[in-house]
Amino acid sequence: MTRKLASNDALLRDKQLAAELEEVKAQIIDWAKKNDLWYDAGFKIPFEHRNEAPRQGEVLYLWAEGPLTHVFSPDHEDWDRLEEKFRTMLEGMGWVCELEDHVTLNLTPEDEAKQLDFLRLQRWQWIQKLSERRLFDVHVEMFEHFANDHDALQNLHWRKLEEFMDSVFRNQGFRTELGPGSDDGGVDLRLYQSESISEIVTVVQVKRHKAPIKLEPVAALAGVAQMECAPRALFVTSSRFQPKARKFALNTQGRLDMPQLDLADGSRVGEWCTAISKQLNDYFLSGETPAPPILCGRPATALTGKIVCASWGYNTSFNSFAVIEADFPHEVILRTIGSKVVAHDGYGQRGTEEPDISALPSRLDPCRFLAFKNDTRGREWFWGDRKLYSIWDGTPQRFDYCD
Repeated sequence: MTRKLASNDALLRDKQLAAELEEVKAQIIDWAKKNDLWYDAGFKIPFEHRNEAPRQGEVLYLWAEGPLTHVFSPDHEDWDRLEEKFRTMLEGMGWVCELEDHVTLNLTPEDEAKQLDFLRLQRWQWIQKLSERRLFDVHVEMFEHFANDHDALQNLHWRKLEEFMDSVFRNQGFRTELGPGSDDGGVDLRLYQSESISEIVTVVQVKRHKAPIKLEPVAALAGVAQMECAPRALFVTSSRFQPKARKFALNTQGRLDMPQLDLADGSRVGEWCTAISKQLNDYFLSGETPAPPILCGRPATALTGKIVCASWGYNTSFNSFAVIEADFPHEVILRTIGSKVVAHDGYGQRGTEEPDISALPSRLDPCRFLAFKNDTRGREWFWGDRKLYSIWDGTPQRFDYCD
């Protein structure tokens, strides 16, 4: 009953947040129309616009390329009056704003607790988007979400839960074999010790279930493991287990005539996710941390080791360089590197530069980050850290720090 009430409370809270977001939009549109400003303007959800994981304090973008930009521009004669009215209107709803760029305003609730509520909601929406493409493996936010709220495993489609657990076990260092999803003979996953050792270690059954798991399916899995000569069996559920099922599993410990049976409920999966998220976070945030198990022994591709470059800036021109450290079907892991100046104007404000692996990267760049692949007319692009990277062509890149 407690679990069901908690689920209903979360659903109600999400509906309230969605309603509040629509009310904020409606009031802004109404205000802009009354001031004859609602032209060439609209709203965007930041994480959808950037195609990156949601961040706290980024809930809604208001963009404008028409007269509404007067609200943002101190060059306009009515700027003070318009800005004051606009901010007063927002504050009346408990929201604040700040410029994201010259045409975009970032809107967010003033209350930090509500910011976190929106972050949780949009993080779940982002996870659903990732799960549609089966992008689980190295997305820290995926594991952090279920570490903090393992009950949310119930909200995954049953097949997506199987795919997610496949990623969990590969992050633990196993080689996995994911079953077809149906007619699988009672085994959803088979775990092997490593790529080089073909002997099966564990057979796994994964059940997305609201009610506690009974004895019968647990005992059936032990029988399947025995038939496959697997030394271990693991039953994973988003729910929990009845006492008889737990007792049966406990009685298999230490026996030589049958496989050892282990049980993992949602809470235990949450613990695994906590360990994996920490491991991945350490890897992405530190240049010295060893590669996590899921990357160890990963075969190199034609892209691995390539240097990429992104040029960016508004009225200025900066360059960011990185190396492709790991290549996946839809994304790459980039490790930022430094640069060296090839030529400059004598003041170091304008010139050209090249990547330099031995140089320290800019403090503005993260150590490592994920970038999604894009292919345009046979040329690959990589979108990550709010920049568009491409394979460096070997020529010096122009920079201009003068605004």
